[in-house]
Amino acid sequence: MNITHRLACIATAAMLLPASCALAQQPSAAPASPSPWSFYAGYAHIGFSASATVKVNGAQVNGGNASAADNSSLAFGVIYHFDERWSAELAMGLPPTATLSGADTLSSAGKLGKVTYGPAVLSLRHSFLADGPVRPYIGAGINYTHVFSTDDGFVRNLKVKSAFGPVLQLGVAIPLKDRWSLLLDVKKIWVSTTATGTLPAFGGAATTSDVRLDPLVSTLTLSYSF
Repeated sequence: MNITHRLACIATAAMLLPASCALAQQPSAAPASPSPWSFYAGYAHIGFSASATVKVNGAQVNGGNASAADNSSLAFGVIYHFDERWSAELAMGLPPTATLSGADTLSSAGKLGKVTYGPAVLSLRHSFLADGPVRPYIGAGINYTHVFSTDDGFVRNLKVKSAFGPVLQLGVAIPLKDRWSLLLDVKKIWVSTTATGTLPAFGGAATTSDVRLDPLVSTLTLSYSF
């Protein structure tokens, strides 16, 4: 190999060496960012604070009231995390059936009817202690309760309107293994509706009730982050 050829090889190696070092020092690709979405499912208890103003043929029934039996159901929902502290939640559940009963001066009426309903809550949440082993949060939003069907009791031709109402929320997230978390959550919902029907015991008289339900929804669920 002559001197000219040797010099050409050395020059070529000198030009390739910096590029090789740069490739060797280039950091590996950053891991993909975690998804902002999570899904949860579990147990829900719905406890009502019901009251009603009852009218028959337009005249108010003095002392007439109504109550709603508590329910249990399957709760599920999705959460979108804007960042470590702020998130939006859509909470739903399998439609339970609540039994409406007469109360106070209407207690002798017994079961007024049944209502199968589906609640949905959209809320904005703020979390505290985002990196802690226990992460409390608060939230506020709006509830929509859709009435799917009704069954008659003392009241015939029972109809109950779907309704909206405000929501306040308090909960805590407890991170578990990998992407799993345990969620303890309580939502207070203020919702009023109107029920109508007829009373065969009073000759088919028309009845109208302005009903406050105001449920407290307590859930224990498992959450998975994608």
